[in-house]
Amino acid sequence: MKLSSLLIVLTSLAYMGCGGGGSDDSSTNATQDTVQDAADTVNDVADQIDDQVEDQVEDQVEDQVEDQQIEPKFAVDDISNGYYGLIYDQDGKELEIDKDQVLLMQDKLINDVLPNLDDEQQKTFSEAQTAFEALKDSEDVDKVLFKNSLIDAMLSNADKSVQDKYFPSFRLFRHHTHLLYPISRLADYSWILEFLGQRSLLEHLILIPPQQQDSDDYIETCRDNDVPIPPDWGSSDWEYRGVAETDFLGSDRTEVWAYSDPAVPGACMALPRWRINEAAGINEVNLLGIICQSQTTGKACFWDNISKETGQRIRGGEDLTFKIADIHNGDMLGENCTQCHRGKNVFLIHPGTTIDISSDYDIDPNVRYQPVSSQGWTNPPAFAELGDGACASCHEIGDLSFSYCNMLLKKAANLTMPNADNPAGWVGDDSFYGTHIQAMIDDRCSP
Repeated sequence: MKLSSLLIVLTSLAYMGCGGGGSDDSSTNATQDTVQDAADTVNDVADQIDDQVEDQVEDQVEDQVEDQQIEPKFAVDDISNGYYGLIYDQDGKELEIDKDQVLLMQDKLINDVLPNLDDEQQKTFSEAQTAFEALKDSEDVDKVLFKNSLIDAMLSNADKSVQDKYFPSFRLFRHHTHLLYPISRLADYSWILEFLGQRSLLEHLILIPPQQQDSDDYIETCRDNDVPIPPDWGSSDWEYRGVAETDFLGSDRTEVWAYSDPAVPGACMALPRWRINEAAGINEVNLLGIICQSQTTGKACFWDNISKETGQRIRGGEDLTFKIADIHNGDMLGENCTQCHRGKNVFLIHPGTTIDISSDYDIDPNVRYQPVSSQGWTNPPAFAELGDGACASCHEIGDLSFSYCNMLLKKAANLTMPNADNPAGWVGDDSFYGTHIQAMIDDRCSP
């Protein structure tokens, strides 16, 4: 019952017990009027109290909701691994970033990184954030672009231990924010570019295309390391090799293309992975990774069909074309390709299948391969050298990682190794292959 209703009932009871129904009508009427006025006043006051109580309750509820939303579902540094659009935590659990969580995750990361900077850096970045917030009423996509740039700058100025802790996870996170908040034209965000330029943050907006369209530092670095440079996609220099019999990513169709430069020993391989859904009218290349490896130096370079300008995948059908200089490379990819591509050879080959181009191309380098990347990618020492164990009878087993175990070794054992007709199976036991598999499980691979 509302407080006002209760007071009115009590007032009515009091009136009935104070001589109601007496013989003096004028006196009675005056008394009734006085009591009624008092009741009305009480009722008005009660209504005001009710409104105040309701407002206080609503404010408390809103405050509680806001408090509950301060912390995101998971932090950016909870992201441990990524592979072709999927992200995982350190236990191998798949994570999914909700669009409404992006700004919360960015804010938490900013608050976590800021105390690791010196006083002058903290002041500089805090002032930049305050100035941006006061600049204009910005949309969420504007805030995401700015905060990604701010975080990149903060981490770039942090010491190596902080960079090692946060940068790998942040790069994966940033890649996913581009998918959740796509931009069609950088020209639509000219005011952000101007603001970032004034604050010396522009270089940390990774969507900026090269200033000189005819140059690419990564391509030049690869060329300096005697790595063959792949032709632009759509060029007749690419040789079609057929459709891969096995695709661990489960694409609807995976094609194998290869290229070699007569003047540069080595080879390039491209795997366009198609997404086909006739009912939905979808028939397009979805993923297209390109790897080139030097025969002489063992250096390998990486590209993926992600636009430098928009951060979005460049998709299309048989007529798909793009310039190699316009797509993401080993210096900027969010996912670390060497989590899977490791061992003596950068290429992941299923012997005797379409993807095995060794009969026509130089894919076995003179020295153990190393990736070309400014992001600290490495090809660590082998878990098992060639000949050291059943599974290394024909090739080495690379250093174990989450992706290498789950995306490659486990699927290879279940599907293609030692051959597709009689795969060993990912089972640790006392069999010829089982003992070696058990050693991997005991080390870092999950059962």
